[in-house]
Amino acid sequence: MNGSWRRAGVVALPFVLAWAAVLVAFAVLRDRLPDRLAIHFSSGGQADGFTGLGAFLPVITAALLLPGLLMAVTAHHSRTGPGTWRILVAAGCGTAAMLAYVFITTLGANAGAGRATEVTLPLWHLAVSLAVAGAVGGAGWLLAGRGAAPADEPPDEAAGPRLPLAKGEPAVWTRSVGSRVLAVVGGGTALLGVVLTVVTDVPAEAALIVVGLISVALSQCRVTVDRRGLSVAPWFAPRPRMRIPLERIANATSREARALTLGGWGYRIQSGRSALVLRSGDALFLRLTTGKEFVVTVDDAATAAALLNTLVERDRTAPGT
Repeated sequence: MNGSWRRAGVVALPFVLAWAAVLVAFAVLRDRLPDRLAIHFSSGGQADGFTGLGAFLPVITAALLLPGLLMAVTAHHSRTGPGTWRILVAAGCGTAAMLAYVFITTLGANAGAGRATEVTLPLWHLAVSLAVAGAVGGAGWLLAGRGAAPADEPPDEAAGPRLPLAKGEPAVWTRSVGSRVLAVVGGGTALLGVVLTVVTDVPAEAALIVVGLISVALSQCRVTVDRRGLSVAPWFAPRPRMRIPLERIANATSREARALTLGGWGYRIQSGRSALVLRSGDALFLRLTTGKEFVVTVDDAATAAALLNTLVERDRTAPGT
């Protein structure tokens, strides 16, 4: 089996097992459950969100298998070293265990109740669910093996590449870059929000739809280098746009980068660095005049870096600068 598919299967397995465990609990308690189930509780433990008994299985299927699918896609498409692989496995195991505990405990609280409004679930169960997530996630971390992902090689700041241009010659470089991970995660999140909105009485799922649609909208961008510097805009419109002018750029380089090493997919902020990460692979690294770094993952980043260095050098030696 291809290694990337094996990784995807390992990350998805805890969610499948958790789903199976909840199905078994549902089958065992089925005759004792009311027709309307309490599935959300206030800080005082009183039920304040409900769903029909027939809708419960679609709810837990979406809540468990969709995150499992999303994490499997992440594992399949990411170039993970040992360290990031352990993080993925631990996160998958912990999340699946926490969700299974919450759903099974919720079924237990509903069992034997005459009406869903009478069901209570003390807040201390939340602490237990987090403890379960930590314990199972820690076990996943240990089982995933030891080792850390090798750090990316630092860019050669002393001598960045150059693109030969005649004096005054204009040049523009542009590429589109997309993220299957963001598209799948965004679509799955929006779908989960739609499913939960339809089958439950809890209105908070609208936030999932909004977040999912935003992720899909930002899953593909166009990166451009020209006399004004670097700009990044979403695929559907020239704005909103991120721009870094030439005067803010000290040096540009390119190299391979892993999405998880840069902090994950999307717009990431780390100490001394910000990054727009749509996938693992070729990436453009800008060292800014402030000493910080900006990274964007894009194909043919070497050409973009060479052109930027040439334009920056020309801008600094232009008369009047």
